Amino acid sequence: MEKKKQQVTLKRRVTITAIVTDKFKEFLRLELKETVAFSKQRIEEIDAQLQNQSLGLEIQTQLRAERQQLQLTIESEEPQSEAIEKLENDTMFNQGAIDGFVSVSVGDNLYEKLGGMEIVVKDGVVQKLSPLPSVSSQAQ
Repeated sequence: MEKKKQQVTLKRRVTITAIVTDKFKEFLRLELKETVAFSKQRIEEIDAQLQNQSLGLEIQTQLRAERQQLQLTIESEEPQSEAIEKLENDTMFNQGAIDGFVSVSVGDNLYEKLGGMEIVVKDGVVQKLSPLPSVSSQAQ
């Protein structure tokens, strides 16, 4: 009988980088518009909840803090819109990081497996997958 190789799945960070295009900028504008609309709707809901006199002080405080955060999101719409307009086509834009998963087995180089990964996309289509430089390769 063949012995099954021991394996474990671990989480690692994957950086998403977009190549700026007109379509990408339109996507960012739409995302910003939706976020602001959601924030305005949520503020209305919070204001309605705050009219309820039976809410405890702790809940009122939490709702007011959430409302304040949502208001900051709305107020940041104009500067964010201006930043989107200033993006130059064919430049790289870091969209952030997501969690990815990798399988690790006995004999694998853990530093390579857990090292960062970058996915470059253009208009949502993956253009390139590449490992980010690891600590061990930078030290050599």
